[in-house]
Amino acid sequence: MTADIHDIGDQRPHLTVAAVDGVHVLPCDLMRSVIAGDKPSAILSEPVLRRIIEEWLHGVTA
Repeated sequence: MTADIHDIGDQRPHLTVAAVDGVHVLPCDLMRSVIAGDKPSAILSEPVLRRIIEEWLHGVTA
């Protein structure tokens, strides 16, 4: 298995998403761009999207 590793130290704050395919670190600005529709949600992998939805659902139903 190979992975692309990028230094995002200058892109703080960021989120850590523990998905079934590994841990993903996503800049908050990227997530805001997806939410605003400036970037397509397709840039996020299916496992990442599922985990985000799972966490959101847990938060709103707890």
